Amino acid sequence: MNRALASRLLVGVLALEIVIPAASLATTSTPRHYAWSMFVESSTDYRYVGATMDGTHVDLDPGEVGRPWSGIHYGPQTPERLCARHPELTSVTRFYDTDLESVQPCG
Repeated sequence: MNRALASRLLVGVLALEIVIPAASLATTSTPRHYAWSMFVESSTDYRYVGATMDGTHVDLDPGEVGRPWSGIHYGPQTPERLCARHPELTSVTRFYDTDLESVQPCG
């Protein structure tokens, strides 16, 4: 392999390494921390809390309805699935670290 071909190949690979994650960042919903480095563990903590009719708040385990890793974004369908799994809930709240991210009404 000559030097010119090797340098073009290297530039092509580097371009893909930039273009694909950039497109992912532009087209996916937050959080997007896996767009740049898919296999690096994130320190982001996602929590799900359910509310019952009497106002009690219950911590929920998203592993019941999705992948068993707590440090990843499970997607918008997780609160719906938690509502379906726990019919006693009136809503499911998702927290992104300590910030409230969304509230999904159940029922």
